[in-house]
Amino acid sequence: MSADFWNSSQRTRWQFTRHSLLEARRKVLLLERKMIQNGLIKDYPNINYDYNMRIYLHNLLVKLGRRLNIRQVALATAEIYLTRFLTRVSLKEVNLYLLITACLYVACKIEECPQHIRLILSEARTLWPEYIPHDITKLAEFEFYLIEEMDSYLFLHHPYKSLIQIRDFLVENNSIYGFTLTDNELQNAWSLINDSYLTDLHLLVPPHIIAVAAIYITIVLKKNLSMIRGNNDTSNAGSITSGGNSNSNNASISTHTGDLNGNKSIGQNNGNSGIQGQNDRNPQGGPNDLSSMHIDDLIVLANGRDGNENNPAGSGNIAANNGVGDSSNGNNNHNDPTNNNNNNNNNPTNTNNNSDQQQTIENTNFQDQQLDEETIKINKFMNFLNHSHINLDEVVEAMQDIINVYVLWNRYNEQAIKKALQFMLLNR
Repeated sequence: MSADFWNSSQRTRWQFTRHSLLEARRKVLLLERKMIQNGLIKDYPNINYDYNMRIYLHNLLVKLGRRLNIRQVALATAEIYLTRFLTRVSLKEVNLYLLITACLYVACKIEECPQHIRLILSEARTLWPEYIPHDITKLAEFEFYLIEEMDSYLFLHHPYKSLIQIRDFLVENNSIYGFTLTDNELQNAWSLINDSYLTDLHLLVPPHIIAVAAIYITIVLKKNLSMIRGNNDTSNAGSITSGGNSNSNNASISTHTGDLNGNKSIGQNNGNSGIQGQNDRNPQGGPNDLSSMHIDDLIVLANGRDGNENNPAGSGNIAANNGVGDSSNGNNNHNDPTNNNNNNNNNPTNTNNNSDQQQTIENTNFQDQQLDEETIKINKFMNFLNHSHINLDEVVEAMQDIINVYVLWNRYNEQAIKKALQFMLLNR
């Protein structure tokens, strides 16, 4: 095993470009077509290696891992094995449930948390009795098949280690860069890394790129999230409650950060909705959500929307209210020309309203200060990136891929995949 990523087989043997990865999968499809023509396998048009299938396989792997109480890093290793294997073998050739079991069995060995073959087969049979055979030799045979297709290159470097190294580096050099990752930010970034295993990033970029992309999303989008939520509160309450900038409806991933390295910007994502039911998804033993930053918030920030098509974030209601209106108290009479003689100066209600307005302005100033502190932290983080010599183009691509996962996850149809696999495996 190589002590570092740069000399490891992960980089020298199993790192693709996007073009070469596409070419590898094209070869698998051509091989699949030849096998169908020769009658070696049947054609199942509903079985494709798309994101629906990837999310389904990911959920299967997590479900089996939970039953065995397997460490998160071992689950991540199993996911990469699964992705590598399917760059060379067609889905229609193998029993995918047995493949999941074999990937987890081998990953536990490599990550030094081995599971007995009888135990892992028993747990798999409990989950999928119709697809997992009783004979343990079937799993043993599949183990060798898996190792052979990966050319026996099994050791991996994960972004988790890079994330911890970055956290420790920022703590040690706090006097230079002036900021550190909080526990909440660390957990958010960790959760994003969990979900990155649904993408091809681990076959395309070094682990530290994925870690930096997760940190970027956590720190920068947290700022945008505060501003968008602030404007939404203003829109709903009819008064200033956030002190956010009225132009924050244009918030995207690159807002308030400047360009990466001076000339690189991060475009908006094209998804249109958030992810529902994220609490039911706990990828690889991670948290149910991203703490203060939920999955639908990521989609909101990627699209510059508040999740409601009829109420875009920062819709300009701040300007409409001029910072003083309070519709809930009906204090708009002073704007009505028919009420010019309503003795405003002697009305105690107006005095109370003025006090409320003063309190609201004080709250606004406090929240402005909070937002400014977040902006300062973002600027310090960007300064760290400028000094890090990290490939920022790869960070941009990694970030876009991670956010795209949540857009695609919103369209996930588990029942369709489950029925298609059942039809294929039970009629084989």
